[in-house]
Amino acid sequence: MLGRRVGAGVVGLALAIVIGLSGCSQGNTPTEYNTLTQQNFVELCTNYLYTSSGEITAIDASTAATLDTALKATGTTIASDVKGSSESSCLCMYSVFVDQMPIADFTTLNSDLKSDPEKTWNGVSSEIKDALTKCATGTTASTTTTAG
Repeated sequence: MLGRRVGAGVVGLALAIVIGLSGCSQGNTPTEYNTLTQQNFVELCTNYLYTSSGEITAIDASTAATLDTALKATGTTIASDVKGSSESSCLCMYSVFVDQMPIADFTTLNSDLKSDPEKTWNGVSSEIKDALTKCATGTTASTTTTAG
């Protein structure tokens, strides 16, 4: 029973995070994982605002699980009635996407989740879902595939 609840919670959190990146339109769709994609992801996942120095760097699988040095947590919540995940859990989840899903697929996932969340989420690989669950439960996610 707990496993299903945790799994449903991870699905809900991941859906909220990816759908939350919906500010991306045709003209500002990310073409790489970088400081901005990490900031957006971590803000929505933790429910805390982060400031940025303005420096934008590419993020790859070797750096995704660490908060970009250009970002700092503010301690200000986005929504007062929402409890987000820990920064470390969110960075773990972000690193799963960076390591296992090319940015083009990530932005397509984001777009498709808006029209049919359940069907779209069901199309995500079990490896990614399992790794996200490990992040959410505090177990280290293994990242074995490098996105291209």
